[in-house]
Amino acid sequence: MLSDPVLQWVLTLNFSATAMYATVRLFADRKLLLIVGNILHLVMSVVMIAMCWPWWTVLPSLPQTLFFSAGTAWFGAVALLQMRRRITRAAAGGHSAWHQVAHAVMMLAMVWMLLAMPSGIDATTHDHHHGGLEPWAALTGVAITAALAVSGVIFLVEFIRCVRGRTTWLGHTGDVASGAFMSFGMAAMCWPMITG
Repeated sequence: MLSDPVLQWVLTLNFSATAMYATVRLFADRKLLLIVGNILHLVMSVVMIAMCWPWWTVLPSLPQTLFFSAGTAWFGAVALLQMRRRITRAAAGGHSAWHQVAHAVMMLAMVWMLLAMPSGIDATTHDHHHGGLEPWAALTGVAITAALAVSGVIFLVEFIRCVRGRTTWLGHTGDVASGAFMSFGMAAMCWPMITG
């Protein structure tokens, strides 16, 4: 998907870091909501690494699309339940409903990338290039990329507050740092698809 080797390696390292963090959290967390969230983010990070390289096009898109659609629905449902006070903030790892919305946007961005840039057989049988995005894909891509960038800034501000407040690293602070890396990394991945 990316042609710039520097960007490929920077994003590969970025998503390798988020994958490692999600793996650590997978073993550290004991709450079901957090375990499911960590699995979703681990798979997302691994797929984002694959998307940096041309061989990603050999991977079938349908299972990925279904997985990340389910991830979008999962985080959307958790956010809604938190807003209705059916799920406590403690059960969600101390995170607010907006965190769940940000994670839902990340999952939705994965779905968008898969639909906008076909992989597998679709990628080899169609002359599909970055500049050839359909109008729906370009418009929704701009909205998703903007939402990712805004989420990244909010995560970054929250991370700075956590560091100043000396919050435990492997808890909320690590999660918001990882959220910033994911959000900015995904925005950096989406933007060339829209403008290329």
